[in-house]
Amino acid sequence: MDFSLGALSALLRPLLSVAKDEWSKQSEFKTLRHLAYERLSRELHWNAECLWKLSDNSSNEYIEMLRTEAFDSLVTASVPLDFILFEPVRADWLENEPYSQKLFRHRIEGCNTISELVDKVYNRLWMLKNKHERGLSHGDLVYLINLLLFTLAHINIGRRDLHASRASLRKQIALLTPEK
Repeated sequence: MDFSLGALSALLRPLLSVAKDEWSKQSEFKTLRHLAYERLSRELHWNAECLWKLSDNSSNEYIEMLRTEAFDSLVTASVPLDFILFEPVRADWLENEPYSQKLFRHRIEGCNTISELVDKVYNRLWMLKNKHERGLSHGDLVYLINLLLFTLAHINIGRRDLHASRASLRKQIALLTPEK
């Protein structure tokens, strides 16, 4: 019997949904999930610091200091990132500046879960590193910083198991953003 990829995917989807629900109740999963949030939070915060320094001056050393170890270890683990970071993106947070800007909203359109935001951040960091190695323009650093902070705010809510609100986003961004 020969199954197409679409047919196989359709058959596996309900099975994976049940497995995900059962697995997410296990204490091992909760520990893994907390560890993932913690490591990503630290790494994203570090990367935000590097990007702020990069945007303040022209030293490219900060690009070389960007980290992706936590992300790399998570995507090579045997647990899909979508299972660990399954929470939805907070649509109400898109009402806050600079996230309410049409271009930002357009750029993250289609990112429905935190795992998709994390993928987008790390793809942008990878692109920045590779552009730097090839002597190309850095691209839109303001967007990358905003995307990273928006994602980090979501990660910190999951890490600390907080109830998210628009006020908590503002507070988190204020805590994360260096004073000029």
